[in-house]
Amino acid sequence: MNKRQFLKEEKDCASLQGITLEEYRKSLKNVKAGSSNKGPKKYDNSILHRFGLTEKD
Repeated sequence: MNKRQFLKEEKDCASLQGITLEEYRKSLKNVKAGSSNKGPKKYDNSILHRFGLTEKD
């Protein structure tokens, strides 16, 4: 992708969201990744029980 294509794609994305190109660029800088500090996940082991297995298997 060359610079001209990149700028065109940027403008298209901004227009699809109904914001200006400047607002679009600012929004990209403020992207935050979700945190998963909720502790260990609990999985549904019902499929194991259907096959006659336990969590240790």
